[in-house]
Amino acid sequence: MKKILVPTDFTSLSDNALWYACEMSDKIQSEIYLLTIQSLPASDDANMAIELIRTIQEASEEKLQLLKDKVNKRFPGVKITTHFGFGIPSLTVKDYLESGEFDLVIMGSLGSTGIDRFLFGSVAEAISKHSPCPVMILHENTSYKQLQKLAVAIDINYNFKESYNVIQRIIDFASGIGANVKWFYINKKNKEPETEDIHFSIDNEKTIIIETINSENVESGIGTYCKKNNPDLLILLKRDYGLVEQLFHHSVFSEVLHQQSLPIMVIHY
Repeated sequence: MKKILVPTDFTSLSDNALWYACEMSDKIQSEIYLLTIQSLPASDDANMAIELIRTIQEASEEKLQLLKDKVNKRFPGVKITTHFGFGIPSLTVKDYLESGEFDLVIMGSLGSTGIDRFLFGSVAEAISKHSPCPVMILHENTSYKQLQKLAVAIDINYNFKESYNVIQRIIDFASGIGANVKWFYINKKNKEPETEDIHFSIDNEKTIIIETINSENVESGIGTYCKKNNPDLLILLKRDYGLVEQLFHHSVFSEVLHQQSLPIMVIHY
């Protein structure tokens, strides 16, 4: 893992995501790219608009430099670069990610307005939905803890041949940070109860064991698993859906983000 993107809006929540990223980077020797995106000011007066743009840019770059100085003082071994831009946050961040140079995004769960702009249906959702790299979402009181136990919610009803690449990515990620991975599947109660674990071969030598959790719905099943096993990181795999399917899966993902206090990593495929 070479480069971590950390979007910021200069709130304490974004600062928390930055410090978390620094702790992780210090352990795995990766670089941090600190990014802030501001909306263009609306004004009918061209001269005023130009002045507002200049003011916003200067203030944002000053704040970025202050954060960089704090990082350099607190984490002298962590390389950090900063960048400022104008645009729509989710779209602009997406443009950066499509360059292919980032391995992970770490971001907070609330935005500068004090509402859930960084939750599902907003910036974090939009980024995690299309990001070519994993997106880690941190809640307000999340503090850094070495990731030793990873829990991955997986859908056995989906074609495993399509899931092979993302499964291998998770295995490689866990190996890179020295963590163990546990896999689980939510079997909803409207289906026949499952009592045995599922064994899935990913190649000639490796087999993953998928624990079955019987539950009324996906979100409560994930909650049951996390309460029982206390993972350090919950990984959610997010697939492309048609419009109708998106309407049904939207609330599930949102509920999980709201219910869980541990860090959540979203991998889109």
